[in-house]
Amino acid sequence: MPQPSNPQQKQQQQGRRRRPQSRYGVGLQEKQSLKKIFGLREEQLKRYYKQALKFKGQTGPTLIALLERRLDNAIFRSGFAQTRPQARQMTTHRLFTVNGQPVDVPSYSLKPGDVVAVRESKRAKSYFSSFDKRMQNHQSPSWILVNPEAFGFTVTAAPSYEEANVGVDVRVVVEFFAR
Repeated sequence: MPQPSNPQQKQQQQGRRRRPQSRYGVGLQEKQSLKKIFGLREEQLKRYYKQALKFKGQTGPTLIALLERRLDNAIFRSGFAQTRPQARQMTTHRLFTVNGQPVDVPSYSLKPGDVVAVRESKRAKSYFSSFDKRMQNHQSPSWILVNPEAFGFTVTAAPSYEEANVGVDVRVVVEFFAR
């Protein structure tokens, strides 16, 4: 007898069926995805959710906007780092200044008008040697104005939910936290 190639057929043949996921399970999965994307711990995400509740308007888009304003995320979005974990590490290693002051806190919340730049002493690092070539191919979001000659970028506006495109159903995450 030939073996079924479809895993679902194989499970049915063995007598096990997968139940549809509950609303709680879907919410938990979406929350975990959001945590993983932004590299957050549970307490941090809860704190951002509580902060988003205080703003007027929809909580989900506000939550995403708060997460997008993080320094490590802005460094990733601007193209200075290839991944969010790399941006986080670059921040903790004090490679960047915000408005001229060195910052080593990845969760630092940026505001419109903030200028983020690579520290003068760190620009000679080998990572920044091919910086010009990398920046030619990068498309940063509309709320970030990149200045490759100055090794920096300016936050021009608040991040928008539509432009974030995180791939997580934020409505489900908000419902999960609201329970």
